[in-house]
This record gives sequence, C-alpha cells and structure tokens, in this order.
Amino acid sequence: MSMIAASMRLALAQLPDPAFRRVLVRSLLISIAVFAALALVLWFGIASLPETDRTWLHWLIGFVSGLGFFVGMLLLFPAVMTAAIGLFLDDIADAVERRYYPHEARGQPLAFWPALWGSVRFLLVVIGVNLLLLPIYGVLIFFPPLMYGLSLLVNGFLVSREYFEVVAWRYLPRKEADYLRKRYRGDLWLCGVIIVLLLTIPLINFLVPIVATAFMVHVYKRLRATE
Repeated sequence: MSMIAASMRLALAQLPDPAFRRVLVRSLLISIAVFAALALVLWFGIASLPETDRTWLHWLIGFVSGLGFFVGMLLLFPAVMTAAIGLFLDDIADAVERRYYPHEARGQPLAFWPALWGSVRFLLVVIGVNLLLLPIYGVLIFFPPLMYGLSLLVNGFLVSREYFEVVAWRYLPRKEADYLRKRYRGDLWLCGVIIVLLLTIPLINFLVPIVATAFMVHVYKRLRATE
C-alpha cells in the first residue's frame, strides 16, 4: 500500500510538467473535434428528414436528438478524452523517465498504429463490458452501494490492465509483461480502483489518464525493483 501511495504522490507532483500540459491540450482538441464531427453528422441527419405538416413532430425529433447528444457527450466525453490521451501516453512516460529515472534504461515507445488500436480497443472493451452488465446494474439500481461497488471492481480491473500493459510493453516483451501483471494482479487491481475513483470526480477526470500513466510508470518501476 505504501508503494502505491508513494507512486501516486510522485505522479501528482509532476502535473505542472510542460509535457503533461501539451498532452492535455492536444487530447482536449481531439475530443472536441470528435464531438463536433458527431454533432455535424446529427445536424445533417435531422436536416435530411422529410418535411411533414406536423412541424411539432420535426421539432420533437430535433429536441430529443439534441438532448440525447448532450447527455451522451456528458457521459462519454471522459472516455473519449481517455482514448485521445492514449495516443500520447509515451510522451507522459518519457517525461516521467526524464525526471525521476534519468540513469535507467529508457522504454521503447509504441508504434503509432498499435498505440491507436490500443486506445480504441480499450474504449470498446470498457463500453462493451459495461453494456453487458447493464441488466445487473438495472437490478442493483435499488442497492446503489452494490451497483457502485460492482462498477468500481469491474472497471478497476479493466483500467489497471490497460495502463499497466501500455507501460510494461515499453520495457518488456509481452509474455514477460503478462507474467508480471498476473503476479501482482492484486496490487494492480487496487491501482485501477484508485484510478476509477478519480475518474468519478468532475473536471479532475480530464487529468486522470495523464496521472494514471505517470502513476503506473512508478508502480512498474517499483514492482520490477522487487523482482
């Protein structure tokens, strides 16, 4: 537990780093562009609907679509932001290495397309798993602590696996990285739960992918040191 707390303190202490700010700005611009494109598609879709004498129906469709888009944006913006930041995780890891581990071997950045696919895959897996769990969430909605606890455990596992793999693959072959992840799955799961808890805090959640990557670099370094 002390290892996890120390790793998180170091990650938070580096937030003012210019490299972190650059990643945040780039990711924010990408996320805005994604939703702007979706809004444009929605607008064209509504505009292409055939005209009817029932203007109220056309208005209702537009209103419901707009409201749905707004709610969806509120719910999905952090996930899209996370995926966008995923394109720049190597920049975060490099900054952590330069500041805290200048005398150790540098990790090998992932190629662009594997990094892009990893970001998309993570987004799809998180959305897919939570969609599959919707019936269970529906039952547990009458027991909010259980519903929240289940979501925390499931997403904590997914998030911990994603961030650890992205970091560990910079230093190790995939088989060795998988072995290390499985060996310390309990510690890593707890790291994932902490990350998911931070993701529930409005505004702070935009910074979480950056903090999580830096956090996981420190966790990886400490786990390797115990080998």
